[in-house]
Amino acid sequence: MSAHRGRKALLALFAGAAIALSMPGFRFGPLAFVALVPLFLALEKGKGFLMGFLAGVTFFAIDLRWLLTLYRFNPLVVPGYLLLVIYLASYLGLFGLIMGWLGKKWGYGGTLLIMAPFSFTLLEILRAHGPLGNGFSALYQSLYRFPQLIQVVAFAGPWALSAAIVFVNTSVYLALRKRPVYLLTGLGMIGFLAGLFLLPIPQVGEPLKIAVISSNVSQEVKLNGRNLLPLLEKYITLGRQVAVEKPDLIVFPESILPGYILHDVRLLPEFTRLAQEAGSHVLFGTGDIRNGKIYNSVALISPQGEILDIYSMVNPVPFGEYIPGRRLLAKIGLGRFAASFLPQDLARGEGLIPIKEIGTPICFESTLPAITRGFAANGATLLATVTNDAWFVGSSELRAHFACAVFRAIETRRYLIQAANGGISGIIDPRGRILREVTGEGIIAAEVMSRKDRSLYTHWGEWPLYSVFTVGILAALFCKRRRRSS
Repeated sequence: MSAHRGRKALLALFAGAAIALSMPGFRFGPLAFVALVPLFLALEKGKGFLMGFLAGVTFFAIDLRWLLTLYRFNPLVVPGYLLLVIYLASYLGLFGLIMGWLGKKWGYGGTLLIMAPFSFTLLEILRAHGPLGNGFSALYQSLYRFPQLIQVVAFAGPWALSAAIVFVNTSVYLALRKRPVYLLTGLGMIGFLAGLFLLPIPQVGEPLKIAVISSNVSQEVKLNGRNLLPLLEKYITLGRQVAVEKPDLIVFPESILPGYILHDVRLLPEFTRLAQEAGSHVLFGTGDIRNGKIYNSVALISPQGEILDIYSMVNPVPFGEYIPGRRLLAKIGLGRFAASFLPQDLARGEGLIPIKEIGTPICFESTLPAITRGFAANGATLLATVTNDAWFVGSSELRAHFACAVFRAIETRRYLIQAANGGISGIIDPRGRILREVTGEGIIAAEVMSRKDRSLYTHWGEWPLYSVFTVGILAALFCKRRRRSS
């Protein structure tokens, strides 16, 4: 009996490792189509929560390993990482629990084709929301290198792709355990995903010449106020290199200087002068302070040197830019501990309002589909993500973050520009094809299109996916009742 349980535990661990290997940072994306099969085998007449939890611990421990690069700033990152892995693994534990219950209740038959994708996807959506919600480690991200298979996200959102991947895994499992014909359903789903790539999308919009400034300033250097003026000179020099091309838009990364550019007479005039010399709009990230509150912001300067508008981050990073439950921690005597980790929370911006029809998600926000969808719904015709990934120097986070940009472009059918410090900068088209990318310091000059059309996902969000799940579950319940009555 113990040997049997040991084999099941090994299957669960293997499943977690296989999912991790399919994610950005490795090059085994298609592995996602079969990575869950060992977990399904482990769940047969076993302890559902434990098997799912073991798979989850393995998956998240590997996939989120890049968090440990923050140890150089605070050793508390290590216990925080372990707690986060345990928390996230509990979602896969719940998936295992649900699958185990369904197996006892209904058996491992065709209804699993509906219930497994529904359960997995619902839990994936839930863990992306709330105070600890984040968009990393979602199953759909495994296929970011394959635009031919991911167009469904423009119609029903990214979690529809996660559901499709789980559907294929379930088909393979049922083909192994029940009838080989189930394999055809999995192949059919892959064929459906590929078929969506053949659908045309309108080639509409106005051409824009853009220039992306990519930098590679270490976080230690960037945080040191003594480097303010040398960094200013560095960025202005890069900006002047592209100014000769007279682009319509120059985009700098997030929080490029250790200062408040909009309030510093040494800094702001340099950027306004650059905009005037180039005859370009200049977009840059900067910290901002208003009414005693600190914001993570993006500002746009006109070719005339005027500040057109400012967008401030509405979804700051948990434990990186704000402490969830800070008031509660203060009430139970842990206020000083929270302050030692992060002295002050970033204030939240007022809404997802585009700047001159440019949606400007900042860093972490680009991992969340609701952010870019909100920008597009509010009139953004172009997306420009500014980010600082130097915190995670050379880790798999860089690729994982850039993978998110691929899906944000398809979901909204917008060209997406990413300007990164210490990460990957690039340009992605509305089909999710990576047109240009550069890691480290460099300049990208290209022509993109501003688009006013709206994708189905921009209009309806996750409702098409929820509708499909509702119909599928009702059909499964109906079939189950008919079998019982007969």
